[in-house]
Amino acid sequence: MIKLIEFELEEFFLIDRGKYKTLRLEELTEDERYFVDPIVAPTSGLRIKILDKLERAGSEKLFLTKRKLFLFLRIFKAISQKFKEIKDGENLKVLIVTDDRPTKSILLEYCSQIFAYDGYEIFYQKDIPGESKLSSPYGAASVGLIEDINLVIVLTASHNELSWNGVKFYIDYPMPMSGDLFKEISNLALSIEEINLDPFYKPIIIDAEQINNDYVISLLNDILELKSLIGLKIVIWPYLGKARGIVDLFKRLGADVVLINEEINPPNPIQEVREEKLKQVMEKETSNIAILLDADRDRIALYIRQNGKYCFYIPNEIYSALHNILANEYHKKIINVRTIPSDLRGDETSFINILTGVGYKHLGIILYFLLGMELEQSKVDKAILYYENENKMLVKINKAEPLRQRLTELIEKEKKNDESFLIVMWEESGGHTLNVLNPAKKDILGHFVFDSKFPIIADKYPVPALVLITELIARGHEISKSIDWSIKGINRTIPAIDEQKIKIMNNFMKNDTKSITINEKEYIVSALSDNANNVDIYRLKSADSTLYFRPSGTGPEVRFYIFGKRETHLEELKTVQDFIKIQYS
Repeated sequence: MIKLIEFELEEFFLIDRGKYKTLRLEELTEDERYFVDPIVAPTSGLRIKILDKLERAGSEKLFLTKRKLFLFLRIFKAISQKFKEIKDGENLKVLIVTDDRPTKSILLEYCSQIFAYDGYEIFYQKDIPGESKLSSPYGAASVGLIEDINLVIVLTASHNELSWNGVKFYIDYPMPMSGDLFKEISNLALSIEEINLDPFYKPIIIDAEQINNDYVISLLNDILELKSLIGLKIVIWPYLGKARGIVDLFKRLGADVVLINEEINPPNPIQEVREEKLKQVMEKETSNIAILLDADRDRIALYIRQNGKYCFYIPNEIYSALHNILANEYHKKIINVRTIPSDLRGDETSFINILTGVGYKHLGIILYFLLGMELEQSKVDKAILYYENENKMLVKINKAEPLRQRLTELIEKEKKNDESFLIVMWEESGGHTLNVLNPAKKDILGHFVFDSKFPIIADKYPVPALVLITELIARGHEISKSIDWSIKGINRTIPAIDEQKIKIMNNFMKNDTKSITINEKEYIVSALSDNANNVDIYRLKSADSTLYFRPSGTGPEVRFYIFGKRETHLEELKTVQDFIKIQYS
């Protein structure tokens, strides 16, 4: 395989102290401080463009500068210090994994050396020597699935270009960092002046991938019989790497997997779709299903041949169709927990609709609320949480009781006390997580508290949904017949650095609860806020469309979403984007 990018590492000096080495850090610039402690809180870890284009010897080359590398080392050291403090120095074990990015080995090496010096046992995923590749969802879930490992570091930049990299980390729970703990780690990272490294560490090898696949199979067996995957030929295009975990899972379930071993930069199946290549491979292999994956396997797309036609489907369409089929054809009772900009075309088949801010730091809180699990209050304070009442109005919630009360009313009204529920938590960008819940007992207020026989995962975990939709397609169900195609949902961005994002959000606030007219079309504006009353998302609702916009937590941009008339949605979205950019930035 041809390497898409190559780079050089800038030299730097380490003080040799025999059994360990020391790195002295320079003072941070303002831009570097923003990476470590961003103004706009990230939705799923920190990430930056780690490789820079520099002019050297008369040609342009990619370099990993020491200053960019040191930003990551600060974060690693801060996580290590904070976890050690939380655990009083006991049971210091960390699983460190990466995706297939070019900078993976350098970050893995120095991350391991930092934690090893601090007294941690270092665990790697079973892989070729010196590597530890695992998907982000499987990495996150491992903190809940593997006994005694309560800290997981995932080195990835998801769907960003290969010149980027980032870090996600999980402490005790498979749920993204947010709230006070995230801020404390950021502040620690800013204050670090030197870092000690242990170059003589020896990682312990485990197979977290197999543990995750065992969990997926156990969960799916409780939802639907997987009978149509046996002998089914599936094309999988990982876009980066080999997607070993997903490939092995489908093979265990009896599918015949064909892998397209061709890297794409950026590794984003929503942005880049090479239809001619897909058609060529699918026709040669007589396959009707192709699965497209981003670098860390939390963003999926499907390319399907059905009734002689090829169709491309994005996550919003895949998950809405999946939920509708499970509800209509298999009588599943779905607790639909989705981020506010996610597709609304599955709402009508849900038992209840719960809407949250963007990212699993919001979504996961709902799962913990229903299960009666304790949560750090600052996580709830910074979360955007609403449920839909009987009049389809959004009701803001800052604790579990009102939500449990509403669910209890619905369960008793429909006499569903003894039935299990399928909770789905998902977002428009591709994340999806599901579990099976049962109304197990009542709290002191007489409201149902749920339980589950499966481990609790409150971060992106789309593999079970991916397997389910593949099984349903193999049974003859069609995505194209399972959602309303008169409505089209899509998202687009405008460029904006953090200061510009804040300016747009602040300037637009004057329109809250009012109507504004854009290109002769009237919209009612609603500001959707967290439980500390900080606005994170604006909704613009017209007679025949709904639009949202928010500052991105993963890149220098403002994201816009629309659910509108198929014939005019692109033009309408562009008009609104241009209006807001010109008037409010």
